[in-house]
Amino acid sequence: MNGKIGTTQAAMLVVNTILPTATVVLPIIISTYAEQDAPLAIILSTAAGLLIAWIIGTVIRESNGAPFLEWVGNRSSPAAACILGLFMLQFYLDTTATILREFVNFIKDNVLIKTPVTVLVILILLITIYMVRQGIEAMARVNSLVILLFLFFIPLYVFGLYPDLNVHQLLPMFDHNLAEITLASLTPTAWMSEVAVLLFLAPYLQYPKRARVIGWTGLLFVAVLMMFSLVTALMAFGPEFIKLSAYPGFATVGILRIGKFIEKLDILFISYWVLSIYLKFGIFLFATVECFKQTFRVSSSPFTGALGLVIALECLFSWQSIDRLNNYNQEARFVVFFLFNVLVPLGALLLNRVYQSRRKRKEWET
Repeated sequence: MNGKIGTTQAAMLVVNTILPTATVVLPIIISTYAEQDAPLAIILSTAAGLLIAWIIGTVIRESNGAPFLEWVGNRSSPAAACILGLFMLQFYLDTTATILREFVNFIKDNVLIKTPVTVLVILILLITIYMVRQGIEAMARVNSLVILLFLFFIPLYVFGLYPDLNVHQLLPMFDHNLAEITLASLTPTAWMSEVAVLLFLAPYLQYPKRARVIGWTGLLFVAVLMMFSLVTALMAFGPEFIKLSAYPGFATVGILRIGKFIEKLDILFISYWVLSIYLKFGIFLFATVECFKQTFRVSSSPFTGALGLVIALECLFSWQSIDRLNNYNQEARFVVFFLFNVLVPLGALLLNRVYQSRRKRKEWET
């Protein structure tokens, strides 16, 4: 069920690990601080993301694709690995629940307005559990097809939006100081740090030594698409509208038209986004299951549904308030993600260095 995935497939998984919710959540947060200088925040967060990808890739290279928590346990102790696993499991449960809530909120606001939230959560969860049970290799194949659809949607998007683009909306450039740009880049950096999901995909990588390349390729692709989405939204509407719009990226889709006979393409792009967010939710549910397996050293089969139920309950009862979710994304997400996606892998890397130096010292003594 869980075969090996190639380098290109893994890089494409990184793209859909970050991009679907980033295109919905980030434009309004970035524009609030940086307005027309928002592209500079994307550049700064991409640089930080590439550094994070280097840390994650180095951990995977040094562990040779071994299960992360087992590798940490071998370098420290099984008890320490179990405690770390419990904290990381809580992190992945929380993160996956917020992804599900963002998915449900968007569908509720734009498509299925009268459908109860509980019904949406149950349907999405059942479909995603089925996806996860098919294994990461099957998900990677479907994900590759979804990514290739960009070859159709991007030209259609540019051609339909071109008459409404005004480059003067990007002026004046460099109107904000470095502090404001840095503040605007913190939340997108948190999203870029989601490349750390590779730690739990590592056992399924065909070439774990290429983990850095996988992370860098995926992040650069995400950065280009984020820049493209943000710049076109700025050129079409200007920074003031983006700050007031709930989903500025999809607002641009609403004005697409080709001639006088093709318009109202919203549902086409929303359908494509739904495909992408299903895969993102599936990737994080898979990582949550892997974290559970490595923490308690059990098989995943009986527990996928149970973990899905916990995620659904947290989604329904912990994230009912949209304002609370938005505040978390804007103010707290960076701290939480920095702790688990940066400091934990960095600590594991330093632990491995200490372990290797001690082993060499013992070899010299003997």
